[in-house]
Amino acid sequence: MSVIATMSILAAVAVPHPPLIFPEVGGGREKTIQKTIDSYREAMKFVASFEPDTIILTTPHSEIYGDYFHIAGGKGANGDFT
Repeated sequence: MSVIATMSILAAVAVPHPPLIFPEVGGGREKTIQKTIDSYREAMKFVASFEPDTIILTTPHSEIYGDYFHIAGGKGANGDFT
């Protein structure tokens, strides 16, 4: 017997990602984009309202392919802004 699991997309959210949003980069200047920071919180409340089992985050700063989404293996990733 085979079981086929399906997953529906419940919502999608796109947000800008200015580097200033990180205090380590903004150095206090992140206050100038407070509306963006507040919007991130509202977007996450919206996503959480669906009580999803899985959340997919993607970025144009990752490996990009024209015919599929790259899913990185492992339990985490790290980097810095240098």
